[in-house]
Amino acid sequence: MSRTELHIGKLRKVELKSEQSLEDFYKEKLREVGITELRSCDNDWEDCFRDKFREKYFIVNNIIWEVFDHTEKDDSDDIYDLKPNEDGTLSFIIKFYNGGTCLSECIEEELEKIKI
Repeated sequence: MSRTELHIGKLRKVELKSEQSLEDFYKEKLREVGITELRSCDNDWEDCFRDKFREKYFIVNNIIWEVFDHTEKDDSDDIYDLKPNEDGTLSFIIKFYNGGTCLSECIEEELEKIKI
């Protein structure tokens, strides 16, 4: 059932290990939850990663962002607010009707608007 969602939290940029590729990161995180092979519905490791961690990690312009200090509340009317913090993290308040969008689309849309 579709409903309005309100999410409040922070984002931090994921720093890859030296010589670690994005694909290596995806595989590492997926192994941690027991996924070692691509499923037939996945095009590649990024596809599998995005599906498994759709509300934990967001990928924009080959930068991975991790959500933390995240809470979800109920309310109405859309609100998109994403602000940089002095420590390099991003704070967000996202409120949307989930019959037309999802948290990942909202955050990715806001990340594309800011200059990082």
